[in-house]
Amino acid sequence: MRKYLILIFLNSIIFKAEAQSSALTVADSLYAVGNYTKAIQQYQLVPDQNAKIALQIARSYKGLGNKKAALEAYKNSLIQDSEQAVAATEYGRLLITRREFAIADSIFETLTNKYADNPEYFYQRGRALKQLEKKKDTAREKKEMFKSEEAFSKAVQLDSTHIKALYQLGLHHLTHRDYPIVEKICLKAFESDPDNAEMVNIHAQNYYLRGYYFEAIIWFEKLIDLGQSTPHIHNSLGASYRKKNMHQKAIDQYEILLGLDDEDYGIHHILAELYGKIGDIEKAEYHAKQALYFKDLPLDDIYYTLGKAYQFNKKFEKAIKQYNLVLKVDPKNIELNHKIAVCADNYYEDKKEVVKLYERFIEKFKEGKDYRTKFYISIAEKRLKILKEELFLKEGED
Repeated sequence: MRKYLILIFLNSIIFKAEAQSSALTVADSLYAVGNYTKAIQQYQLVPDQNAKIALQIARSYKGLGNKKAALEAYKNSLIQDSEQAVAATEYGRLLITRREFAIADSIFETLTNKYADNPEYFYQRGRALKQLEKKKDTAREKKEMFKSEEAFSKAVQLDSTHIKALYQLGLHHLTHRDYPIVEKICLKAFESDPDNAEMVNIHAQNYYLRGYYFEAIIWFEKLIDLGQSTPHIHNSLGASYRKKNMHQKAIDQYEILLGLDDEDYGIHHILAELYGKIGDIEKAEYHAKQALYFKDLPLDDIYYTLGKAYQFNKKFEKAIKQYNLVLKVDPKNIELNHKIAVCADNYYEDKKEVVKLYERFIEKFKEGKDYRTKFYISIAEKRLKILKEELFLKEGED
């Protein structure tokens, strides 16, 4: 009888093991091909609901996009076996996507303490800390807390090819205007991945913010060659071209931006100025009128831009008309007053009228003490002297 009972007991164990093995095999197969709902159902049929089964259920929920259920399953798995580094890593990453930054930080703090030579754990902790640092937490600020920059730096120290950590580190220093450090970080990243778009973007921005526009152009162009196309990239590249007087190339970039939003008065305003500089008055006028139509800019800004376009292309009468419209709004603008005198000088045949304009200009601004005012007064005085000499000689001839 005793032997019979033992035999029954052994058979039940074997049957249970076979049932568990069969259900697990089916569940794993379903999970492997992405049939996550049925995989979960099969995992739940496994008699021994251990940490590994809970982990697979968590992964299946994650595959379905059900992050809340996945987090509960990861938590359940780690309660059963807290030594699962892989499960803890996946749990921590998912917590970050759910904006549970404090819990994620505690997870990766534990992992970095236990596996101090793993750069990924420091990188992930840096991600969580970066978000926590954005919150105004007075108690946290007073403590000597481990900072995201330190975490990213440690990740790079452990693995100098960790591009994601290098990117975050570069972004941190770019925000703090540590431009030479950003350049070193980018060059280090390019040693292992020269075409990494995120690093190329930081490198381009770094040059742009430093005012190194030729260098910025090279890297923004590379970014576009890598298939990147955002309003920020085209705007920065267009602005760099403008700074280096590469007018047609700047126009090309701003036309791309206009294709994204043809009611952007600011872009129309810039294009009016640029087309004026290349002598395309028709397009300069068109974009100036569009800027006025969609305006949120002061009218005088548009009139001034159009005036400069006319002046640049020696259409002085039209330029004077635009400048006079601006003068009604901004009568004390010294540059504007000087431009009117210069246009009149080039357009009026009666130089006596021009003399009067320069005299009025000098009288109006002679009390100014700043360098800019002195500069314009000096130019006007020199030109006035020449005009008076020419008029004197002409009268002598008469």
